[in-house]
Amino acid sequence: MADSPQHSPVPRDPDPLAAVLLHVLVAEARDGLTASQLATACERDPDDAADLDEVEAALEVLLNDDLAQSQNDVYRPTRAAIRASELSF
Repeated sequence: MADSPQHSPVPRDPDPLAAVLLHVLVAEARDGLTASQLATACERDPDDAADLDEVEAALEVLLNDDLAQSQNDVYRPTRAAIRASELSF
């Protein structure tokens, strides 16, 4: 049964989690949070490699879209992300 497709990990789409991470960054983390802190804020286990990989994949989406920035492993929202949040309802 080890070869059963039911037991193989299914990669998740990082976009929904990226949206949650962006909200956390803009609302609570303008001073920055680490990936582990963001994992905890999004109800993921920062000690679970799969959960942390999922968070890091979502962070990569935000970095590539210029919605987050990283310095010394601390993530912050960009000005554009903050401004867009202020303009949205």
